[in-house]
Amino acid sequence: MKSINAQLYIYIILDIVLLIFSIFKGYIWIVNTQIAFLSAFSIVLLSFLSYLKNINKQIKTLGDIVNERDFIDEMDDPYELYENENDKKDKKSRVEISMKNLSKSKSAAFSLFRLIGYVILIAGFFLLLKMKSFQIIPYLVGISIIPLGGFINIVYQRKLNGN
Repeated sequence: MKSINAQLYIYIILDIVLLIFSIFKGYIWIVNTQIAFLSAFSIVLLSFLSYLKNINKQIKTLGDIVNERDFIDEMDDPYELYENENDKKDKKSRVEISMKNLSKSKSAAFSLFRLIGYVILIAGFFLLLKMKSFQIIPYLVGISIIPLGGFINIVYQRKLNGN
C-alpha cells in the first residue's frame, strides 16, 4: 500500500510541476496538459481498480484450490520423478485453474472500469477539438506524465529497497 501512495504522490507532484510550467505557456497549454493528464490518469486508476477487483475475486474463489509443491517436496523430488496418481490429478486441475484464470483476466481487461477510462480519454480529446483548443505537443506532454511517474516510482522503490 505504501508504493501505491508513493505513486499517487509522485503523480500529484508531477502534475503540480506541469501546471506551473503550463501557466507560463498560456491557457491552451493548461487546458491541453490537464485534460490529457486527467484522462490518462483515469485510465491508469480505473485499470488498477479493475485488476484489484479481479484479484480479490480470484483470491476468494481459488484461494483454497491451488496446491503448490512446498519447499520440502522440491528438496525431496526436484524433478517430480516420484509422483503418484494424486499428483497427476493435481497437475490436471492446475491446468484447468490456469485456464479459468486466463478467462477471468480477460474479463478484467475489458471491464467497465477500463472502458470508462478510455471513454474519458476520447471525450477529453473531442472536447478539446470542439473548443478548437487542441494542440498536440501540450497534449502529449500531459499524457507523458503517467509513464514518467511510473519510471520515477520504480527508481524510488529500488533506491528504497537498496537494489
